[in-house]
Amino acid sequence: MIKVLNSGFLSTFQDMGRAGYTDIGLTHSGVMDEFSYLLANALLGDREKACIEVAFGKFEFEVLSDVSAAVCAPEGEIEINGEVFKINRSFKLKKGDKVKIKSLKKGNFLYLCIKGGFDAPKKYSSASVSIREKILSPIENGDVLKANTPDVVPVRYSTIAQESGEFLNLRIIFGHQKELFDTDEFLKKDFELLRINRQGAVLKGDIKPKKGDIISEGISFGTVQISGGGNPIVLLKEHQTIGGYPKIGNVLPIDCFKLSQFRGKKIKFQEIKLEEAKKEVIDFYAFFKKLNFSFYEMYH
Repeated sequence: MIKVLNSGFLSTFQDMGRAGYTDIGLTHSGVMDEFSYLLANALLGDREKACIEVAFGKFEFEVLSDVSAAVCAPEGEIEINGEVFKINRSFKLKKGDKVKIKSLKKGNFLYLCIKGGFDAPKKYSSASVSIREKILSPIENGDVLKANTPDVVPVRYSTIAQESGEFLNLRIIFGHQKELFDTDEFLKKDFELLRINRQGAVLKGDIKPKKGDIISEGISFGTVQISGGGNPIVLLKEHQTIGGYPKIGNVLPIDCFKLSQFRGKKIKFQEIKLEEAKKEVIDFYAFFKKLNFSFYEMYH
């Protein structure tokens, strides 16, 4: 159990999101970077438990009862009772400890998990807060947050972390509207990240489709829309469920996780075929399932 002293810029409960509600207009939501989230869960021997997603860092809390916690992001530090530690590891926290998550050195989102997962409220089968749809509420100063099954487990360190560099390569599967675009020219271009939030990432570009706006239709996580101004928009976890901009294709989900943590200068797109893309995604989740299983066996 912890008490929030400083909730930072934006801190929310998140999990793997809510599937099966797009027919009523609800977005999937969920953690922006599943790599860091799944890693934090695995360090505790847990599987997809509700966590706190902290945007940019600067989250502070007091520990009200002994518990193990894990903190993961591309790169950052936390301070426990004045002593500084690197992240991407688990910690044994004791009652009375004061913990400060500092500003992230790399990346945009940090994941705080506690053993057993946070006892977070759920709506539409998920604990994920959706800012755009006003489903559930962000964490605030003074909130007391409980664990489902609090426990203290051995400390573990990760030798891996999510990538966050100056350059990002996004693999894209071209879709049924690719004929509206010069795909060869699209792949040659360098793009700059203009802004990013939970809804999507807007890239600076000058992509002109052969046809303007289309009849609105369903869109999904990773869809790349081209705005009227020619800027690609990569849709992320709180994307709208229908859209009328032309769509050139879809970015691999695992590359969207990297995009969510990107602060760099240059982005390029690389075509990937559907069968190869399927294998990449299957291998990603298989890795974390194996990692979770091995850690779970060590703890139980």
